[in-house]
Amino acid sequence: MARVNGVTLLAHAVRRLVDSGCVDRIVIAGPHATPSGPDLGLDPDSAVSVLVTSGNADRIESARCALRRADPRPSDVVLVHDPVRPFTPPETIRAVVAAVRDGASVAVPVEPVTDTVKVLDASGDVLHTLDRDRLRRAQSPRGFSAALLDHADLTEVCSLTGAAASACPVPGHPHGMRVSTPYERTVAEAVFAQAGERDGDENRSGSRRSPHRAGA
Repeated sequence: MARVNGVTLLAHAVRRLVDSGCVDRIVIAGPHATPSGPDLGLDPDSAVSVLVTSGNADRIESARCALRRADPRPSDVVLVHDPVRPFTPPETIRAVVAAVRDGASVAVPVEPVTDTVKVLDASGDVLHTLDRDRLRRAQSPRGFSAALLDHADLTEVCSLTGAAASACPVPGHPHGMRVSTPYERTVAEAVFAQAGERDGDENRSGSRRSPHRAGA
């Protein structure tokens, strides 16, 4: 519920899901009181329904509560999104949905790793350097076929391990950055004070709905 430019991270995340044009139902789950649809600043005539359900202090359990409330059909695409990545662009969301529609059981937006990553031993000494050409930073939302979620372990699904380990990568975006610490919120305030929100407004006015059904 932290705010960037006077708007909660949750509202930023929901607005971009709506702007994608390929989401028709959003379920919000969390451990605390959560705003209903109108408090998110959405168009009251929007075709996207926003449901609120009680979650849990654990993210996996909250995702499980949201999934039960969403009650997806086997043919649906389900997006699991984290509001600490509230500025994921609509085009990235569309790419995740398209990858699942094209046959992937799991899809995730990724960005190249630009830092030098070292592996340490138990005593804290450097063992070796990882090849960053093969490393990627996972972003959100992660997309899943509802059929997979019927039999997969949700812990594995959300962490992209086990049955969900062979996820299809789609190009991420720098705006899909994590926003959780005070420093990250300060960066987001600077990045989205002007251009970011103008882009969002243009997406909202120019978006077109897809016939494909996806839930988050």
